[in-house]
This record gives sequence, structure tokens and C-alpha cells, in this order.
Amino acid sequence: MARAAPLRLGTCLLFAALLVACSSTPVKSETVSAAKTEASKNIGYGDGYYRQGRYDLALQFYTQALSEYTSVDDGPGTVQAYNDIGLSYVAIGSFDTAESLLVRARDRARSVSPALVLVTSVSLGELYLAKGDAARALATFQEAFALPAEARTPVRTAILYHDMGTAQKALGDLSAALSSFQKSLEINLANKLAQEAAGDYYMIASVYSKKGAFDEAIRNALVALSLDKQIENSPGIAKDLYALGLISAKKNDMASAYDYYQRAYLVFTTIGARSDVKKALTELIAAADALGRTSEADGFRKTLAELGAS
Repeated sequence: MARAAPLRLGTCLLFAALLVACSSTPVKSETVSAAKTEASKNIGYGDGYYRQGRYDLALQFYTQALSEYTSVDDGPGTVQAYNDIGLSYVAIGSFDTAESLLVRARDRARSVSPALVLVTSVSLGELYLAKGDAARALATFQEAFALPAEARTPVRTAILYHDMGTAQKALGDLSAALSSFQKSLEINLANKLAQEAAGDYYMIASVYSKKGAFDEAIRNALVALSLDKQIENSPGIAKDLYALGLISAKKNDMASAYDYYQRAYLVFTTIGARSDVKKALTELIAAADALGRTSEADGFRKTLAELGAS
């Protein structure tokens, strides 16, 4: 599909050129419509791959959409494509490239609409979170909250609450973080947004774990896992399982921790999340050693060493 989009656009352009000789149909209108239609399709394809954690394929489709939107000077579409490409680079850890693209997206958004300024500001804040600069992230989210009220739909408000909670947790303000996540969860449940609600439950679990309330943490993490399974969100499933392993290990329930880490490792491996595979293997080794499963621990050590060498 990634190679078919330019061909279909080229066909539309050829058809528009033929119309010049035989009708009065505006060529520009037909061309713009075709470009926007193809760009929208490619954004959709990119979103699908992004949700699966296949960021390399998502980037291909988002980049194609950017080219198509740019070719017809579509402001909102260009902002969306830059934003999506930037978030994909955040996901793969290329933070400098991501920041350049997201700043460009926000700059362009200022001449389009407050709603797009909010969207791109949220993305920049998420980049700062990924870079470990929680204070800058929180300030960015607070600036986004200060935008005109009409810029914020309920869904966007939920995203802001969730991201603010993440920054507050990183800064050690657990009570404020829990409140923010719960506000986000309430909105997402009301709008039947399963993936977003799963993310809220995951973060609520992480707050309870940090507070030492391990049973409450496990309960929320299991709800997150259930929701992610319902929508087949593989990256979310893997992270939920890994979190359940960490919480179980904190409870000194190493048998459960081992099971969760092993399941997380298999999902991370399937979706090609290399850095997460290494983290899961590291925890698997510790759990296997604690359980006296020496031969299995040695096997995991060998696999981890091979990954480090390749």
C-alpha cells in the first residue's frame, strides 16, 4: 500500500490534465481533492501501524501524507503530518529529530487554529517527558490549558490531564498525579475510549506501586491489561505485563513476576521493541535466579548477551 498511493495520485493528476482539453472542470479543485484524499488515507494507515508499535512503517505513511498535504498547501493537514512524524521519532527515541519536527508543527499551527496549537503543544510536552525533563513538560501542558476553552474538546482535555499526571508523578507529587489520572480516566470512560482508559489505569497502577499499595496497583494494572487485550494493543499489552512483573517482584511474589516478565518478553520480541526486550530479559534473569531456575537464567543471559553484541 505504501507504494500504491503515489500511483493513484499520479493517475488523478493525469485525469485532471485531460479535463483541460475537454471540459471546464477546475483542474486545481480536482487535484487538491485527490491529494487530500490520499493524504488522509495515508494518515489512517500510519495511525494503524503506530498503534501496533511498527513505527518504521508508520513513518513511511506519515511522510507520504506530509508530501501530499504540502503539495496543496493544506495547513491543518501539514501540521497533523509533522506532528505524527515527530511523535513517531519520539517513540523510536530520536529526540532531536522529533523536537525539530514538533516545533515546526507548533509554529505552523499558530497560523491555523488554537486547537492545533494545543495538539502540537501536548506533543512537545510528551517529548520533554520522554527526555526526562518533567518540569519543562508540566510547564508546556499548563500553557496548553491556558489556551482558549474552545481549543479543548473533552478528549483533548483528558490527554492533558493524563500527561500532566505523568509529569507530576515524575516530579514526586503523587497526590496531584493520582487526581489528574482519575480525571482523565473519567473522561475516557465516558467517551468509551478503551486505549486511553487503559493508559490511565496503567499510570494509576504505577502511582499506587510507588506509594507501596501493591494490591491496588495490581488491580489497576490488570484492568489496563484487560482493556489493551480487548483492542489488541500489543505495545500496551507488553507494558502492562512488564508493569505487573515489577509490582509482583516488589511484593516478593517472584513466581508471578517471572510469569509476567516472560509474557512481556514474548510480546516485546514479537513487535520488535528491542530496548524493551533487553529490559524484560534483565528482569527475567533476576526472577529466575530468585526462584532457583539456574539453567533458565543462564539461557536468558546468553540471549541478552547476543542482543547486546548484535
